[in-house]
Amino acid sequence: MNQQPGKLGIREYVSMVILMVGLKATEDTPAALYNMVQNAAWMIPILSAGIFFIPLFLLIKTMSLYQEKNLFFVIQKLFGKYIGFFVCLLIFIISSFGLSFDSRTYTNIIRVYYFKTTPVLLLYALLMTVCAYGAKKGIKHIGSVAYLLIFSIILSLFVVFGLSTQDSNIQAVFPFWGTGRLEILKSSAQRLSLFVEFFMLTMLVPFFTSSKDFRKGTWIAYIYVSIQISAATLFFICLLDHSLGEMGYPFHTAIRYISLGSYIPNIEIVFFILWVMASFIRFTVFLYINALMFGETFHIKDFEFLIPSLATIYLLIGSIPETPLQVGIELKPFIATTAGLLFTAVSIIVWLTALLKGEFKHAKNKNNI
Repeated sequence: MNQQPGKLGIREYVSMVILMVGLKATEDTPAALYNMVQNAAWMIPILSAGIFFIPLFLLIKTMSLYQEKNLFFVIQKLFGKYIGFFVCLLIFIISSFGLSFDSRTYTNIIRVYYFKTTPVLLLYALLMTVCAYGAKKGIKHIGSVAYLLIFSIILSLFVVFGLSTQDSNIQAVFPFWGTGRLEILKSSAQRLSLFVEFFMLTMLVPFFTSSKDFRKGTWIAYIYVSIQISAATLFFICLLDHSLGEMGYPFHTAIRYISLGSYIPNIEIVFFILWVMASFIRFTVFLYINALMFGETFHIKDFEFLIPSLATIYLLIGSIPETPLQVGIELKPFIATTAGLLFTAVSIIVWLTALLKGEFKHAKNKNNI
């Protein structure tokens, strides 16, 4: 693996993760959650984070046994050459389809709300080109840009929530339990895909000065994004009520109607620009990690040269669906559910395999010497 010079710090890493995972609050995720449990949709991110905490904790604990090694190295080390290769390839394929349909969703948002006459393929190609260029710069540069943008993007999100409260109704959260407590628990288990990016981020462990920085940054970001997605969903419920379930992208609908008085009625362009920059960071990191996965799976040292080719392949895959409806209702939910279950299972199996092989005992004995 040809690592880029420089190491990631906690600030850059946390900034990247917040933009990667927290940005789900601005796409179709709140509407999808509302359709599952109605008014109680805001509870799902918190409960899903609680459920996914266990496999993520076990995975990170196992990764700590192999200092400065990434996830695919650990999988191949524990599962063996052939089974490890198959598992890594499967993870890469699922991640690739997820990136393709996610990026298509963001392209659909840009076209539906802002560039209605521009061909989808042109917008999609522009998005992937910028992301490929950024990914070629290396993860350290991506983290630095994310850190420069994170405060303005978080501030803009809080401004949107604050301005939207003037037209919100807190009574919209009732009935408090939505469709029922059992349905909430069931839906929370089905939406583990909200946090699967943390599974993929273990590929970046070698880029940190120490694994301790990675663990600390992961838990800081994990707590924050779970609260952010939950809070955003709650705000949209109060603002849109029952119409939230019929609205594909509530964040972009909301920013078109908020204003700063009669003199500045249309301020959505400011939020749009910040959202687009955050989207570039999100998919740039995804593209870099996927290229790293491919390089580790097939033992390609200079994996950076694969980035433009992979970006083109993802563009072609994401262009297959003809309508946003196919992506949002048929393909993306299936890939997300599959990824959530697969990555959770792999995390637990990796820990269990290390336990049965005595890796934890060996590490403890080594530390005692």
